[in-house]
Amino acid sequence: MSTKMINTAASHFRNPSFFTLFRSYSALGITNSTHLENLIYKRCKSGTLKLDEALGFFHSLIHARPMPSVWAFNHLIGSLSKMSHYSTVVSMFREMMNCVDFRPEVATMAIVIKCYCHLNNVDLGFSVLAISLKRGLQPNAWTLNTLLHGLCRQSESMDDAVDLFKSIVGRGDPCDQITYATIIGALCKTHNTLKAIEIFKQMQEVGNIKPSVDCFNPIIDSLCKEKHVDKVLELFQDMVNQDVQPDVVTCTALFNGLYKSGRVEEAKKFLNDMIDRGISPNVYHYTALIETLCKEEKTHEAISLFELMTRRGIKPTVVTFNSLISGLCKSGQLKEASQVLNNMIECGTLPDVVTYSTLLNALCKEGRMAEALNLLEAMCNTDVRPNIVTYNCLLYGLCHSGQWREATRLLDKMKDQGVLPNVITFNTLVDALCRKRKTKEALSLLDLMIQRDVKPDVITYTSILNALCKSSQWEEATRLLKEMVSLKVFPDAMTLNLLLDGLAKKEMTGKAYETFELVIEHLKTLTKT
Repeated sequence: MSTKMINTAASHFRNPSFFTLFRSYSALGITNSTHLENLIYKRCKSGTLKLDEALGFFHSLIHARPMPSVWAFNHLIGSLSKMSHYSTVVSMFREMMNCVDFRPEVATMAIVIKCYCHLNNVDLGFSVLAISLKRGLQPNAWTLNTLLHGLCRQSESMDDAVDLFKSIVGRGDPCDQITYATIIGALCKTHNTLKAIEIFKQMQEVGNIKPSVDCFNPIIDSLCKEKHVDKVLELFQDMVNQDVQPDVVTCTALFNGLYKSGRVEEAKKFLNDMIDRGISPNVYHYTALIETLCKEEKTHEAISLFELMTRRGIKPTVVTFNSLISGLCKSGQLKEASQVLNNMIECGTLPDVVTYSTLLNALCKEGRMAEALNLLEAMCNTDVRPNIVTYNCLLYGLCHSGQWREATRLLDKMKDQGVLPNVITFNTLVDALCRKRKTKEALSLLDLMIQRDVKPDVITYTSILNALCKSSQWEEATRLLKEMVSLKVFPDAMTLNLLLDGLAKKEMTGKAYETFELVIEHLKTLTKT
């Protein structure tokens, strides 16, 4: 792969546009090395250097006599490296090294090592390091950090990277905060948090290099994800005591750990602490707290926090609005939820399918079907398409309010829009039919489920069994029990209690009673295993 890329880069030297550029430089009288070097320096610093232009400069440099200074080459390949033209830099380096008068510096070799690492050829990066040492060039911390970072990115395990790190520290090679931050970050990403903490403690014990915020952050993030929040708070305090200023990454990780651990009051306090430290909370922090407060039905606090967020000029996202709408709907504040929807649209944030489905669900549960259908129509007039969750909410409301004709129309609409019914859809319909004692229709719907490869669950069978038992259809109930077992759908406590109640009534024939009892005993055995 890398050979192909190098060859591709090399082909640029035969590009006609290069010769045009080269002639233009010659026409401008750029034959003096100093003038050429100054021009290259200015073009590289401008940030507008193009690949063909760089190739033209390189050709001029490589053929100039006396050989221009190495810093001109470094500027050129450094700029190309920043532009991600890694294979081109490697190709140039090979040509540079073939020039007798060329004398590379540590910086030259470091740029090439970086390119090899980005090309996932860390081994070749080490080869360049070997050439450096052979020429008497001692690598600096930046060079070794580049190789360490390359190993961390490329290695499936961290063994090679840890060995290199130990070698650097053990031999007293140049290393700095970045060296430690690189290995600590990589260990945490690969779930080796304990090893990362061990290296961090060694760094503190040696004491010659003060930990940076980038050394603390990966450990704080990993410990928060592992729910060790108390340890994180200790580490955070240690960080502050060492005059290491936390950044937004630190605060986000700790805030995340607090609110996901249910320590909402501490998370709120920490949010204020962030502001005191001059770190502005972003929309993520506010949304997370609003969501948690809504789940705890503290909607008044959630609204206050939402208002504080907007006063501070932070624009809510659709997720922020959805969290607030969901919390208001769950606490029965539908009027307030509708107002939030209107505010959302006025703010220029478009509602999504979650927004509409949440409101529809609340309307349907309150039996306000006319409003729900109007909202569905409004939804369909936008670019938001209803999904299976939307339809299931509406079907629940229509079926439980006896609006079978509307429910049938909705099912047809689902089919037209290519939205396939799932087990929840069927369960809603089955349950509604069973409540009306329409067991024949419910059984037909069960057969349709199986035909469509939608596996019935314990809720499906419990609804039908309940209706069959109440109407004393014992033989059908027995058949359904056997089918349930054959499909490996195991009953829950509610199902078993329902069946035991049926046995207690002793209204069935002897044969049905015996079969019923055997199946129930078998089901009890299955639920215990």
